[in-house]
Amino acid sequence: MTVQCGCCGAEIASTGRIDYRLNRPEALIGLPSEQLGAPTGGLLVGPDGASYIRCLLPVRLTGGTELVFGAWMQISKVDAMYAHAVWNNDSEYKNLRVSGRFANFIAPWDLLGTHAEAAVLNADELPYYTSHPLLEREWDRDEVLSHIPHPLPIPVRETLADVWSVERSAGMRCTIENRTMCFTSPDRWVGLDVYADRTGGSASDFLGAVLEGYPASAEHSVTHDGEELRHAFWLSEVIDGHEEQVFHGHVVRPGTMLSVRIVHRFPADRTWAQHVLNSVRYIGQRA
Repeated sequence: MTVQCGCCGAEIASTGRIDYRLNRPEALIGLPSEQLGAPTGGLLVGPDGASYIRCLLPVRLTGGTELVFGAWMQISKVDAMYAHAVWNNDSEYKNLRVSGRFANFIAPWDLLGTHAEAAVLNADELPYYTSHPLLEREWDRDEVLSHIPHPLPIPVRETLADVWSVERSAGMRCTIENRTMCFTSPDRWVGLDVYADRTGGSASDFLGAVLEGYPASAEHSVTHDGEELRHAFWLSEVIDGHEEQVFHGHVVRPGTMLSVRIVHRFPADRTWAQHVLNSVRYIGQRA
């Protein structure tokens, strides 16, 4: 299975393994490239002489997904010199072992500076971490992947205001724009907002107040499930000179509402837009 990347539109394969490369150690982020030494694709030297090696960190996630970080470890200059010397010699490279301090911050954890060890397991790959706190257990898939805003080959459940959750479709980037959570890909845009109702009125009254000004002639759909109300309608709008299909959805409970606005170019995407609304879940009441 393939999905379309939200950055460039290219196809990305959907497998049980997700590779996520961390570009630099935290200490080197923002420094001009000319101040760094890069003796190999897996070694970096900072302007202060500190040496780093990139190693693969496989993190087991629920649902059978493996997230493999290409993450940096700070190592001694002696180990860095040895790694450089054997890097292109398969017979010696396969025996490479290093230890040092983990040099990246990875949300939702704070493991910067943690002791770690790595070894070459395959002569065709970077060394793998063999001792690291993240190797010790399986982690919740959505909790971990929701911290990666870049397009992913699998859907991820995002949380809004600790009250709602919704599925971010595969291949979509996640950003926050003026408190609106946005999912984007080349031909699709999703905007999600949480609203609070302090009047103490019903879910229907809350929705009615939000819908003031929208055309009554639009194609509306309303369903009730206990105290929850779900509402949707479609409009055709001209945005930036293009006619776009715009889906408006609302999931309302007493005191809170999740509003979903979806812009898509192709009428066939209506089914997908409805799927996004259907994926909305109420997960709790704000403390």
